[in-house]
Amino acid sequence: MTPRRLAALGGVVLGGAALALVPVRHRVRLEADPANPLRHLRVESRSLLGLRRPGWGVRVAGVPAWGNAAEGFFMAPAGAAQATLLAWPGFRQSVSIPAGGTFPSGLRDEGDREAFRGWFVALLEQQLEGPSPAWEPAQRDCAGLMRFAFREALAPHTAAWRDRVGFADGSAGGDPSPAFGGGWRQGFPTPEGVQPFAKGAFLRRFACVPLGRDLAQARPGDLIFFARGGARPEPDHVMAFVRPDTDGSPVLLYDTGPEGSGATRQEGEVRRVRLDDLLHHPDPEFRPLAENPAFLGLYRWQLLASRPADPSASRS
Repeated sequence: MTPRRLAALGGVVLGGAALALVPVRHRVRLEADPANPLRHLRVESRSLLGLRRPGWGVRVAGVPAWGNAAEGFFMAPAGAAQATLLAWPGFRQSVSIPAGGTFPSGLRDEGDREAFRGWFVALLEQQLEGPSPAWEPAQRDCAGLMRFAFREALAPHTAAWRDRVGFADGSAGGDPSPAFGGGWRQGFPTPEGVQPFAKGAFLRRFACVPLGRDLAQARPGDLIFFARGGARPEPDHVMAFVRPDTDGSPVLLYDTGPEGSGATRQEGEVRRVRLDDLLHHPDPEFRPLAENPAFLGLYRWQLLASRPADPSASRS
C-alpha cells in the first residue's frame, strides 16, 4: 500500500474514531435529597454515533466541589448556589444547586451531650478487651469502630442491650434522652443518602465539626483524622480521644484495620496510645503535628458541638 493510501486510510480511521468518541452533546443530572446535605452532579457525554460516557474534561466552578467525571461531583452548599459546569469541547452550563439539607441533630442539651460522650468513650474502651458481638466483623476497621460506638452510645442501655453488645462494665452514666440525636439515629449522610455505613472521609466531612489543629482543645470523644499518600491519599485514618492516663496524659484509641487479603488476611486490633507517644510515632505521617500534611486536624461530632457544621470548612 502506497504512503498516500496509508495516509488516507489513517484519516478514515481517525475520522471514525472522532465520530465514535468526540462528545457532541452533554446531559447534566443533579441528584438532591432534601434529607441529605450532599448534592451529586453528574455529566454524561454522547458522541455523534450515540456512544455514551462520562464527560470529558469536566470541572465545576462557582461552588466548592470534589469528585471526578466518572463518579460525579459532590457538594454541600450552606445555601442555594449557582454552579458552572465546563466540559470539552466548549461545553458550559449554569446549574442551580439547592441548599444542602440540614441534618437534624435533635436537642443540644448539655446533659445529653455528656451522656453520649460517656457512653461513646466507654464503648470504645470496652473493645480493648475484645470486639463486641454486635460489632460486625466486616465493619472492623478504624471508621467502623467509630460508627459502632456512635450508634450504640445512642441506644437505650437496657439489660437486653447489654446482652446483645456484651457490655458488662457497669454504667457509663445516664442515657441520652430519646429526642437527642434526631436523624443521626438513622445513619450518616453519604452520596447514596442517609446510610448506617459511611467511610471515614464522610464521617469527617459531614458528621463532624472541625476544631483546627490545636490538640489542647481535645476532650474525650473527639477525633483526629489522617489522610496518607500525598496526591493519591489512602483512606482516612481516624483515632478517638478517650479517658486520660493516670498521670493526666491524653490517650487515644483506634483500630488498626485488617491487613492482606484471602488466606493471608489478618484481622486488625484495637489499640490504646498516649498522645505523647503518638507525637513521636515511627511513621511521621501518623504524628498529629501542624507541619504534617497528612494530619487533617481535630474534629468533634456534630452532636457534641456547640455550633453547627460548615461542610466547606472540613473538606480538605
